[in-house]
Amino acid sequence: MLIRLFYFFMICSALLSITGCTSETSATQEMARTIMKEDQSSDIFILESILYKKVEIVNEEQFNSVNTAPYGSITSSYEKNKSFQSGMASILPKGTQIYRSIEQPEFVYSDEGGTYTLYKSVPEG
Repeated sequence: MLIRLFYFFMICSALLSITGCTSETSATQEMARTIMKEDQSSDIFILESILYKKVEIVNEEQFNSVNTAPYGSITSSYEKNKSFQSGMASILPKGTQIYRSIEQPEFVYSDEGGTYTLYKSVPEG
């Protein structure tokens, strides 16, 4: 009996943690969908369940003046009326490298072969 009760609590805990992760990602996906609905030319992407939106293009000198670390890359392109997924971008092409500011982690930079763009995370809510 105790073993069954133990397994029941383990399964419930696992289901609750999965549900929590899913709703967090869904909130990010919903924000991306709303932004794209308002302006289909928005330059956004999602990495590690965080939504980023374009701030401005920066030159190489500005990019090199910031202490950055590799953060990931764009793995797919957004298609109208589809759900945004992690690694997906509305404008940036597949394979674009992303770098995160070490001092200000809410800022990331894309490197499109020497063209750099600054993005800022979009807070939830």
